[in-house]
Amino acid sequence: PCEKMMMPPPPPGGPSMGHENGFRGPRAPKASPEYLDSLLQVTPEQKALLAKQKASMDSTSKAIGKQRRDAEKMLREALDSNNDEQINTAKAAISAAQSAMLDHRVNNHKQLANILSQEQMEKFRAFHKENMKKGAPGHHKGPRPGQVQPPPSQN
Repeated sequence: PCEKMMMPPPPPGGPSMGHENGFRGPRAPKASPEYLDSLLQVTPEQKALLAKQKASMDSTSKAIGKQRRDAEKMLREALDSNNDEQINTAKAAISAAQSAMLDHRVNNHKQLANILSQEQMEKFRAFHKENMKKGAPGHHKGPRPGQVQPPPSQN
């Protein structure tokens, strides 16, 4: 019998604070779909295609995420049993899930480029680059909420 590790309590306000994509805290207005639609000046036809693409992307991402989580669980169990064959099988499953997610990411970008014009893609790239900077909303480059900040290195 394996005892489950105790999870820390959720932050004040419970897990529903935040928004539907799972990140906690207020959503930055400039990261909203409405803002992107306005920034890129998408047409109603593009908006419909983007919504369809997002729904497909989300369901595929969830399936690949489940595949990865299952493979990680398989690895934990294999490590507990110290069985080299099971460990190698689990490692291969993790690699396959990571590869599938990377392929999904590339395909998603290609589909986006087929929906948006060249000018819209340039605006999207500039927006994405700006939001990938450290501390941008939605991109956690530092510790997650509730994690302890590591001390600065003494080098």
